[in-house]
Amino acid sequence: MFLMKKISFLTVAATALMLVFAACETTKQEPAPAPAPVAEEDDLEYQRSINKIEGKVVSKETFNADKAAILQKISELNEIMAKKDYNSWLKYISEDSKKYWSNSYTLLKASEKLPKELKGLKLKNLNDYFNYVFIPSRKGRQIDEIRYNSAESVKAVQVTKTEENKTKITVYYNFVKESDDWKVELPQM
Repeated sequence: MFLMKKISFLTVAATALMLVFAACETTKQEPAPAPAPVAEEDDLEYQRSINKIEGKVVSKETFNADKAAILQKISELNEIMAKKDYNSWLKYISEDSKKYWSNSYTLLKASEKLPKELKGLKLKNLNDYFNYVFIPSRKGRQIDEIRYNSAESVKAVQVTKTEENKTKITVYYNFVKESDDWKVELPQM
């Protein structure tokens, strides 16, 4: 009787061990999943953003910080444009741009290049540029990425696909670093 209990115990123990080994066999650790597509897209965007830069290298951390700061500024500019708040807008504009677009000759040349619906309008000052050029050309635009010209100069762009499945880049803002702050650099003619 004792021997039979011992054999039964050993049979149960052996069966339990076989089940444990079988369970271990069926739950083999799978290889780690591939990185999330978002991380891959972030890396690709970083590479596209620094692709044309020469000289000083921009780290991924700097890229992320710059992109966040620039997108925040664009968000604030959208609010300023909605309110047509010229004085607040001026705080976001580079000093060189303010000088260039305050020049009467520059404003005269820009007036000649206004779209059809504004023909005949004469830009008299930077406030006119803000109302008739800056706001209409950026209102409702979506900024997707930034692209570095240099470590101190960045384009904020919209990326779209054409019917031919080609990538189209539209630049809506240029930013330059002034005193460690990103400022809008208005395009020159």
